[in-house]
Amino acid sequence: MSGGDDFAALSRRLKEAGETGLARALRKAIKDAAAPIASEISNLGHLKPYMPDRYAETLAGDIKVTTLQRGSIRSPGIRIEASGRARKRKVAQLNDGVITHPLFGDREEWFHQLRGMKAGFFDDPCNRAGPQVRDKILKAMHETAAKVTGP
Repeated sequence: MSGGDDFAALSRRLKEAGETGLARALRKAIKDAAAPIASEISNLGHLKPYMPDRYAETLAGDIKVTTLQRGSIRSPGIRIEASGRARKRKVAQLNDGVITHPLFGDREEWFHQLRGMKAGFFDDPCNRAGPQVRDKILKAMHETAAKVTGP
């Protein structure tokens, strides 16, 4: 098995066989494969090299990182999203290495800060762990396919 087409074929076989338990286990294995990335992204120790310490602490306490699974036969996959819980956070802008804040507390005038910021707090863990996540997903697909076809 190599990817999307194989996942689609496996999904069809599971549906035809009425294997809801195996399908559920496969979805869980796929979500579990990406969970460490979500955990790393919101970790304070991970955030500190990417932004000023004070903001890293604030963001670590407020950021919500979730894994969303696309289960469609045509477009299987997993997506990781980040957003603020209590406040709206400009996650894409922070990932680009830019933080926006009011200039000396004046909410009429906003300042874009680059100093102390490093791009990639979100992308770096995703890119680094991507191959391992893909391998775990393919392994789960192989194991599920073996269970469907039997010994």
